[in-house]
Amino acid sequence: MKQKLLLLIFFLGSLLVQGQNEYAILIKSKITSPSIWPDNDYTGLHQISVGMNSCSIIFQAENYKDDLYCFFYVTGNPTKIDFMEVLGGSPTCGQITRTIPYNKDTFSYSSFAGCLANAEIMSLHITRPDSSPKCKEDPITLNNGWNWKYKFDNGAWDNLPTQFQEQTSITFKIKDLPGYVSQSNVHFKAGYENYKQYTNTVSYAIIGCSPELAEKKPTAKSVECNNTATGSVTLKFESLLKKDDQFLFNLIRVDPAAPNTGPTTSITASEKETENKSYTWDKIAAGTYIIKYQAQSKFDNGKIVGSSAIVTDPFTIENKEELTFKTTAIQPKCNGDLGSIEISVTGGTSPYFYILDNGIKTPLTKNPDTINGVTDGDHTVIVLDSFGCTEN
Repeated sequence: MKQKLLLLIFFLGSLLVQGQNEYAILIKSKITSPSIWPDNDYTGLHQISVGMNSCSIIFQAENYKDDLYCFFYVTGNPTKIDFMEVLGGSPTCGQITRTIPYNKDTFSYSSFAGCLANAEIMSLHITRPDSSPKCKEDPITLNNGWNWKYKFDNGAWDNLPTQFQEQTSITFKIKDLPGYVSQSNVHFKAGYENYKQYTNTVSYAIIGCSPELAEKKPTAKSVECNNTATGSVTLKFESLLKKDDQFLFNLIRVDPAAPNTGPTTSITASEKETENKSYTWDKIAAGTYIIKYQAQSKFDNGKIVGSSAIVTDPFTIENKEELTFKTTAIQPKCNGDLGSIEISVTGGTSPYFYILDNGIKTPLTKNPDTINGVTDGDHTVIVLDSFGCTEN
């Protein structure tokens, strides 16, 4: 006859190492559908060994529906996992073994499809894609855990919310964690709560979130003179910087052939400089750019923004047409009369001005315009536009 089985756990080897270790293994086993159990099987066993450490799950009698677990720390530098299933009364399955490679720094997950029960073999050693400082809105991803705990600064450990428990990989934001106000650091550890055993701890510095853009495309102002670094761009923000923060701006020239790979220029801006929720970056040459920026501590000397930087839409600082002018001497009609000079200007920015023979700057009232009352002889004329640009 077929029997319903009860899963009990017992431990072998160094299951509970005194103190906390950096690496551990968690096994989750569950009996498969009763319809495929071999006849006359009254007992069974799952055993896993990693180096000198191991644990076992023994299957007996009732309550076959439960997920059962065993946990042990990994010591030393073992190179393989040995997994075994034994069914004491089964002529069909007998003993099933499997060996898989193991590296404690890279192993994450494996599974075992047994005759009596299936098992998941999980690494407990937190890994993460990056360790850069996070603001409360930045996603944080942690891998290789099961039951997760956190604490702020030097506070007490607390459980992450229920939706993040019994998950090998989780993604969340600092603002999702109860108790967050404005702490400086957050720490995480993972393990198996039933045994109160946990592995390594990882930490993040908490930074202020960068104020969002009020307008994704900044307001650009063209250069004042042809081919000069006299353009500017103004960014507008939805909120102010936090106390003791500063902006780090990266200006990146847009390369149409390879976007966002052009040269980068960096500057910082203080709370005072952005107190009106705007900032104007001047002395920029003509071209098409994006700006990436983030908030950082005013004590941070970094020059390149991180992965959580906010990016503007592309904007263009227009060049100005080069200022040129033409002068034409107008001879006097009669001997003894004064002559004139006609000036015609193109490019630059009106209104225009002229200086005759190092005299005073005088407006040109129309274009072309005529300077009257010019004496006989050689004369020097300089033409300027409204920004003081002259002909090159």
